Amino acid sequence: MVIEITSSHIFTPEQLAKHSKIYAGPGAGKTHFLVENVKNIVSTNPLITKSHTRKVLCITYTNAAVDEIKHRLDRYTDYVEIYTIHGFIIEHIIKPFQQDLRRLMSSDFNITVGSKGTISSQIEGLGILHGIDKDKVYDFVRKTNPDKLGHDVFDYSKNAMGNIEVNNELFCSSIAGNRPREMKLKAPGKIAEQHIMPIKQFTWSVVKKLTHDEILYFGYRILESNPTALYATRVKFPFVFVDEFQDTNPLQTILVKLIGQKSTVIGVVGDVAQSIYSFQGAKPSDFLNFAIQGELESVEYAINGNRRSTENVVNFCNFLRQSDEVVVQTSTRANRAGEALPESKKIHFLIGNTPAVQAVIQSVIKDGGVVLTRAWAAAFEYISDIPEEQVKLLKSIYNSYYNSPIQLRDEIAEHNNVTWVRAFRFIFNLWESHTSGSFIDVIRALKLYVSIDVRKLTPKIIFKISKLSDKVFSGLSKQSLTTQIIETFNSEIKKTEFTDVNMLFGSDFKIPVFEELDSPKLIDAVNALTWDTSFKLFNEVFSENSIYMTVHQAKGLEWEKVVVSVTPNNFDKTNIASLYTSPQLMNENPAEEFARMYYVACSRAKEDLYIHISDGINSGSIETAIQSFVKKAGQNINYEIIL
Repeated sequence: MVIEITSSHIFTPEQLAKHSKIYAGPGAGKTHFLVENVKNIVSTNPLITKSHTRKVLCITYTNAAVDEIKHRLDRYTDYVEIYTIHGFIIEHIIKPFQQDLRRLMSSDFNITVGSKGTISSQIEGLGILHGIDKDKVYDFVRKTNPDKLGHDVFDYSKNAMGNIEVNNELFCSSIAGNRPREMKLKAPGKIAEQHIMPIKQFTWSVVKKLTHDEILYFGYRILESNPTALYATRVKFPFVFVDEFQDTNPLQTILVKLIGQKSTVIGVVGDVAQSIYSFQGAKPSDFLNFAIQGELESVEYAINGNRRSTENVVNFCNFLRQSDEVVVQTSTRANRAGEALPESKKIHFLIGNTPAVQAVIQSVIKDGGVVLTRAWAAAFEYISDIPEEQVKLLKSIYNSYYNSPIQLRDEIAEHNNVTWVRAFRFIFNLWESHTSGSFIDVIRALKLYVSIDVRKLTPKIIFKISKLSDKVFSGLSKQSLTTQIIETFNSEIKKTEFTDVNMLFGSDFKIPVFEELDSPKLIDAVNALTWDTSFKLFNEVFSENSIYMTVHQAKGLEWEKVVVSVTPNNFDKTNIASLYTSPQLMNENPAEEFARMYYVACSRAKEDLYIHISDGINSGSIETAIQSFVKKAGQNINYEIIL
């Protein structure tokens, strides 16, 4: 039986003696529920209040969510540890139990790793072999078995070699199927069998880094094989809450179950209808079937209120998730004290790509609306005033990283590790300084390449940088090629009059734009980007407050106005017409994952939802499907169709 509660519900001591599974849809106030219950536990529960070492553990999906929970807990954070699952495993399992880690590398994979140094995680956003000369890897492999491998010729990319890792899927399936444990490495097909083990040994013993999947594997194996590690984890964390549980993969699930088999109380919060990470191993059934076999009982709860959206948006989202019998949301926005009932705006269906449809979309964008698409390549099409040929270039650049661990958006918005991205960021920061006179932007630009002692930035140097900028940007127009502006900087800084500036970077400084391994296709596309296009890419699209988002990037966020443009591809094995005539999203197949993605996108809207369907359906199908739902469910949906 599922017990219905609200997001304001505080668990009683009796409820806190049992495991809990909480079903909660979008806008249900999951974070509010979790935070308020954690505050109650650290304030009143004797397991925490009478101990100086025990804490509540909160695990959530993203670093942004970690920061949000920390912010909301405020003064209570001394009694709470908040991590992503990878962060938790690294800090509390991998780092403290390095000897066990090395033991398992030897016993499970026959790879011996010396005791010097700490083995940790790969750097976020970078390949595991970033900064390593690939010839160094080749030499190591040859030396491991000179008789057999000493004369081998290698032509592997660092990306391919870095993708050798523990096969978590095989390991989990062997556990689920009650078969003998299968502990094997997986590798790209281009890697020869005899090279797989020595390359992995190099990564573990020389680079001393684990991939994200390997963190999960060894975290579980350490707890499973070392009773002391498992006991210590349970003692330190008598309460564990896992948010966004529908996004966990099978190995994370069995790790959480292992911890909860004795003493520790587990609470998982999630929503099957928002499970959209199958490419990372997440399955709706892992949440639906989640149960811990152990000392404690388990209870299921549901939060059906929606604090985010108007009744009309909520009812339309209920139409999309009508195959779910557990969660049927109701809007609670009007029930909050002091808040007026928001205007009930229609759902706007924009059919086709007529001038009328495009005019509405651009009007929504100018009015602060956000555009959500399946992939960034589709999002680029909605950026205003970018020529079609430039849109094609953006798609080509983005797709160049499709099989890479590099996330281009994260690189541009946060990391700036990719060579051409750093060069573009440098020139844009210099431009901002040039146009605004901002000294801070000069420092930001310089710090991308050197450690700056601000005391060395004398008035004379600042004047020289200003003069250099004048020359670099003197001929700048919207149609200038960004890489040519960078090359202008490279040629100007070598001139005698700018020697003092050049010395800030070191002798004979040059802003590099590309690396040896960059593909010709990527180089050609980046070289053809105009200043206007690339500036918008860095400052409007891949920026903190971007109005262009993919559905996966938008998950957990909300806006007043949302334009949803989510189109199925060939791998989804469905079409828009099927989505509307028979909406199904509870099962584990491509068509229903697409439906969940569509649902997540629509549920981001607080008041005004615009759904752009460029083709694949006629308006009559939408009207028939919605009217049938309204009659069956008794939930009214006001909408309009714009052709």
